[in-house]
Amino acid sequence: MKIRHLLFDLDNTLYPSTSTIDAGISKRMREFVADFLKLPIDKAAALRKERMPLYGTTLEWLRTEHGLKDVQAYFHYVHPLSEADELTPDKNLRPFLMSLGLPMTVLTNAPRVHADTVLDFYDIKDLFESIHDIETNNLQGKPHESAYMNAVKWGGHTLEDTLFFDDHAKYTRGYTAIGGKAVLVCGPDADVAVSGKTMDGWDTSDPTSFACIKTIYEIPELLERLEKQ
Repeated sequence: MKIRHLLFDLDNTLYPSTSTIDAGISKRMREFVADFLKLPIDKAAALRKERMPLYGTTLEWLRTEHGLKDVQAYFHYVHPLSEADELTPDKNLRPFLMSLGLPMTVLTNAPRVHADTVLDFYDIKDLFESIHDIETNNLQGKPHESAYMNAVKWGGHTLEDTLFFDDHAKYTRGYTAIGGKAVLVCGPDADVAVSGKTMDGWDTSDPTSFACIKTIYEIPELLERLEKQ
């Protein structure tokens, strides 16, 4: 099996889930939802958890069910420029990605301002052919088919030659549903993630994934196995 293109999610995929930025983003999302819906934090969090299985993003849910209009207000609150302080440096990331020797693309459900913050922090933006964020996808991100296909086709690639990496099973399942090969980046608690039990209660089990890895640093071994198939 020949892989010629790597498609990466951004958060908790290109950098580890142990970074505090994930907790910061989740906290700010809960706060925004609570303020927008005029609910206590705990009730807002419970409602979000209940409704999210029906949508790709919190933004999509708020726009569809609660009439959120000011998308930029949501982006600015959830992704302030100061969120870069919540990232953990990784001096090995840039040379590692360069060593893979394959065209690479980013597909994220975050806005471009957040993608730029993360990619600039790690000094890796120039390593990607293109960056497909929620705004370039007209606010229709993963797991909508159009989001995946826009990212795959932009550089002339195909589902057959692309390997997609994401830490959310909802999005890897979405990719495999359209015929692609997805890898679930399970994080340090790989056994927990595969079982479908996570600390925040989200479903992360994905039996349709081509593989489950703890970190993208396992990619060379994975590609080597694929070459032999």
